[in-house]
Amino acid sequence: IAYAKTEAGKLLGLGAAGAAEKLGHPEIAMSVKGQAIPAYDPRGLKGMGIAYATSNRGACHLRAYTPAAELGVMPFGSLKVDPLEWKGKGELTKVFQDIHAISDSFDICKFSAFAEGVDEYLEQYNTFTGANLTADELLQAGERIYNLERYYNNLVGFREGSDYLPERFLKEPSTVPGSKGHVCELDLMLDEYYKARGWENGVVPESKLKELGIL
Repeated sequence: IAYAKTEAGKLLGLGAAGAAEKLGHPEIAMSVKGQAIPAYDPRGLKGMGIAYATSNRGACHLRAYTPAAELGVMPFGSLKVDPLEWKGKGELTKVFQDIHAISDSFDICKFSAFAEGVDEYLEQYNTFTGANLTADELLQAGERIYNLERYYNNLVGFREGSDYLPERFLKEPSTVPGSKGHVCELDLMLDEYYKARGWENGVVPESKLKELGIL
């Protein structure tokens, strides 16, 4: 694959999405925005489904590590944490995306989300920098980062319809014990997510950019 010396190597070197496209069957690639989906099945972890779909860099479990809450390790107040419940997952994913934008800026391992949240990150930030930010101000910094990333994506062509999952997860019920019979209710979660974000079908409106000081 690395040296592309054989036809198979050249094909696989295109990645899952590229190889499937080359073979004439793009529908077989389990990917979002060209990025292959990692370990978590969005039919069994609904939050991971909306997280994959709305990740600015394509399917990635590190943009919003919702299993920290969906597996009951780190519940977020009144937000739904049942892995098979879709309601509340749009808001949950937004919170995680904003928090992880902060932890990325700190260069902290994402799995710290099993033990830390915004209060812990706030204490660390204020201690190391001498600043006196509030939790709301720190969260808004994360929100600003995520919106800026999305705004860039919008400018280069990722707009309405760019937040999606492979049809298999939406129409083919899971056969795995624990999530058997479930599909991922992406459209319902997207509506909730866009409302929480203040976006218009995946596009950041000018009013949101001004609210966050990006424009």
